[in-house]
Amino acid sequence: MLILMVKIEWNEGLATGIKLVDEQHKMLLEKLNDISEAIENRKEVDVIIKTLDFMMDYTDFHFGEEEKHMEKIQYPRIEYHKKMHKEFVDILQNMVTEFREDGATQRLAESVNIFLFNWLVTHIKGVDGAFGKYLDEKGIELK
Repeated sequence: MLILMVKIEWNEGLATGIKLVDEQHKMLLEKLNDISEAIENRKEVDVIIKTLDFMMDYTDFHFGEEEKHMEKIQYPRIEYHKKMHKEFVDILQNMVTEFREDGATQRLAESVNIFLFNWLVTHIKGVDGAFGKYLDEKGIELK
């Protein structure tokens, strides 16, 4: 069975205007691309698991950083943002569990291709973009 994976390159259309956040988003996309490549090329299970585990850890770090800054400036949409982050983490965790149980299946490949990439790009452009716009309007720069 042939598994074809999507690859997404960073572009300025994904920029939120928050340098710190954009750098972290670049890393998230890179790791998603690594997962896609590992699944498509049917790499060893431990390579895929290591990549998925890193993605989980980095996602926790990135979302925690965003939320810390949002709390600090009392961002009015923080609860919605946290809800979106939890949704992503839950689905990523389900994918990790599915992979550990079933391996690199077509269904897992489609989940990564369709859901993770779409969610991340939509989240970056919409929810994180709105955060960037809010910071810009308030003249706040994250450090």
